[in-house]
Amino acid sequence: MKYSIVKNDYDESKKIAEELSNLLISKKWILDNKNPNYIFVIGGDGTFLKAAELFNNILEEVIFVPIKSGGIGFYTNHNRISDIKDILNNIEKQEPIEISVLEANDYKVINEIKIINNLRPLEVDVLIDGELLETFRGTGLVFSTSGGSTGFAKSHNGAVIIDENNIFQMLEIAPVSNNNFRTLNAPVIFSRKHKVEVVITKPNDVEIIVDSRKCKLPAHNSIKIQLSDKNIKLISKNSEKLTKTRILNYIFTTNKSYN
Repeated sequence: MKYSIVKNDYDESKKIAEELSNLLISKKWILDNKNPNYIFVIGGDGTFLKAAELFNNILEEVIFVPIKSGGIGFYTNHNRISDIKDILNNIEKQEPIEISVLEANDYKVINEIKIINNLRPLEVDVLIDGELLETFRGTGLVFSTSGGSTGFAKSHNGAVIIDENNIFQMLEIAPVSNNNFRTLNAPVIFSRKHKVEVVITKPNDVEIIVDSRKCKLPAHNSIKIQLSDKNIKLISKNSEKLTKTRILNYIFTTNKSYN
């Protein structure tokens, strides 16, 4: 079995990574940072997104094993340090849970894709299944997955999506609104069957940000966005008791862990 480890910079995480690596080697696992079968993520959600970026070209082929160590963890809350040995003893028998991913041209999007112009109003046409919804002018548009709905999207009055795999949303950021020009100016929820196209009519100074990384403007200034047919997979030792509702309760309301 081949593995890779992605960790944050905390001393505790470095120690966990070293102990985990020694344990994996003792079980005859092979370190492979290019084509692993399993990716162990030690940290919070920022570390998980870093891992997804590193292995973006093989996201659907690998299985993530997130282990919470510092930071807020929607993705990494599924396992604790104390779960590691039990996970390894049964790893091939465990059925991974699945989390939806957006496709934006050639990019795989875990949390969100932002199309933004911070210098002048962004001007784009938004089409749903080939039909024009609106011509948008404003700071930007955000498309978020269920997992991403609790981050940047939530801070811009987006909906928090409970469904893990079948819904994504579009949000407008600071749309221009006057007597001559208006937009829908409300979150739009899409299902798995919908395909959205954003045509950038004035590309100067436009930024495309996929999760935490800045990306190149696409050819023909068109971005096609939809849910991928394939989800990413992760091992969750606590999937039965760790529902999305409990994670939301823990992080946003009570700070009371499920343990």
